[in-house]
Amino acid sequence: MNTLPAAIKKRSARQFLFFWILPLAVIGGWRFPILGYLLPLCMIAGIGIAFFKGRYWCDWLCPRGSSWDLLLSRISLKKRIPLLFRNTKFKIFIMMVMMTVLFTQLPRAWPSIDGMGRVFVTMLSVTTIVGIVLGIPTHHRNWCTYCPVGTMGHWLGKGKYPLMISSSCNECKKCDTVCPIQIKRWQYRPENGDAFVIPEWDCLKCGLCIEACPQKALNFKTNYGGIYGKDF
Repeated sequence: MNTLPAAIKKRSARQFLFFWILPLAVIGGWRFPILGYLLPLCMIAGIGIAFFKGRYWCDWLCPRGSSWDLLLSRISLKKRIPLLFRNTKFKIFIMMVMMTVLFTQLPRAWPSIDGMGRVFVTMLSVTTIVGIVLGIPTHHRNWCTYCPVGTMGHWLGKGKYPLMISSSCNECKKCDTVCPIQIKRWQYRPENGDAFVIPEWDCLKCGLCIEACPQKALNFKTNYGGIYGKDF
């Protein structure tokens, strides 16, 4: 039985719970700067979850990621994400730029609550525009490959709730068609023996590849040693 359509529908329904936070903060934030504080709250939540489940936050809890999937994907050309965006040095560069902006602008706005809120709104608006401009000609989730919160989640979430692949994989590549961040899981197929942990810590833990795999070669492994094929 093909459970992929149901999994996609369930994931989209979850994303509808939070996607609206992005347009609310970006548009409403210019009138009500206090909405800008949603940005640091999301950053804290994303980093906190990374300690336990890696980049799980980025899948459907993140308002930006959910907006990319529900809205931007409709106009994106959905091409391959450029390798530059996956480069560690590039990720660090983007993080340093954003941290520099925050640490130079927030002190200037202090102690104004609205002033600091505007700093967050401005940063959120600029990064959203960048994500849209680059997401249309490439892939709607391109921002997720160098998002500072995602990068920190990548580092802090190494080994947390990993995805595993077994030798039953026949490299049909059907997982490629559903992966929101274009990870080629089949490349890590073990020739024989025990299942192998896929060392791709940018995995969003969406579980769609598990549902798409006809060989049932993919599963999540919890930190307690359990194996789950539909835990998402």
